[in-house]
Amino acid sequence: MKSKYNIYKLKENDTLINVAKRLEKTPQEVAHFHNVFANQESLIGVTFPKDLQELYIPRSINEKELEHLPKVKFNGGTKLGIKSFKNVLLYQVKNQVFSQKKIYKYNYQIEVKYIKKVKENYWFEINKLNKVKDNKLDGNLYNVIEKTEEVFYPLQLLISEEGNLIEIYKHEEIVERWPKLKTSILEEFEGIVIENYLLYYEKNIFDKEKLQTLLFKDVFLNTYFSQVYIDYSSQYNVKRPLYFPLISRIKDVEYEVEQKIDPYVSKEKQIHIEINGHVNDKRVKLDFESNLDMPFFSRFENSNEKVEGKFKAKFNLNSNKFFIEKAELTSELELDSIQKNEISIELINNSLVTKTPKESLNTIVNKT
Repeated sequence: MKSKYNIYKLKENDTLINVAKRLEKTPQEVAHFHNVFANQESLIGVTFPKDLQELYIPRSINEKELEHLPKVKFNGGTKLGIKSFKNVLLYQVKNQVFSQKKIYKYNYQIEVKYIKKVKENYWFEINKLNKVKDNKLDGNLYNVIEKTEEVFYPLQLLISEEGNLIEIYKHEEIVERWPKLKTSILEEFEGIVIENYLLYYEKNIFDKEKLQTLLFKDVFLNTYFSQVYIDYSSQYNVKRPLYFPLISRIKDVEYEVEQKIDPYVSKEKQIHIEINGHVNDKRVKLDFESNLDMPFFSRFENSNEKVEGKFKAKFNLNSNKFFIEKAELTSELELDSIQKNEISIELINNSLVTKTPKESLNTIVNKT
């Protein structure tokens, strides 16, 4: 038979008032519950009896609530949302892509800067720094692709409180930067293939909607935003669909995941979140291999082999401002060869308070 209460061992400095405060209850409520089960010598009045060693607490209350571990201060209820901060955050990003039995590695640093609130959204500036080239991707066309990416940065983004990518902010600045960058690329590289690629790229740059579709498939942006800022249930876990750009050419892969948040702040003053799930996409194997956005081959009996795959992620957030201090994410899809993307994001300097000069950032980057 289950007990009707839990027992908390009182510590030296525990008082009725501070224990009640940690339980988020009134002293009267704590005393009343205890007294239902206590003997005459252990009854609580306005304070704990002198020799009281054990306190009866409701079974619904975890003993952690009486330890000196603070609870997560949600935005309201159990909702976790984006917050403003004055820091300029510098991250080390390591990304591995497994495709067609090959592994491609991308290492770089990302600078995240909060600018200000714009109506109900948040204005962020993203900079990509110190990219390390994978030798497997060497060659003129790859070098051009890498160089054209420079036109985006600094990237201005509007992000909702829920962490969703709303739109590219100040798109006109990207358009203004393009002619100069295009000229420098054509001076360095020659050939009709390069010229045709730049013409194709230019169309995407000038069309804001197409550019957003392209940029919002960025693995870093999809990991940093949109994954952890949701409304958690009273049990601190949520089952939900999650979409991730595992294959850049097609619509994001749908996963069914369970997302859990530890309601207690860790000793490192971090919030811990875990996400685990599996592929739950209506497209079948042949749809993915044919680069289709919508299911087509599922209607044919001999071509409707479903795909398997897993999604898992761990996030450590700053307990005060909710920005990510560390994240590890893996998404995979089991086709003839496993398609997999692994990304790790780690804050390498969190003492950059207020508006850090560019010179200081460059010094930090060169040291890491």
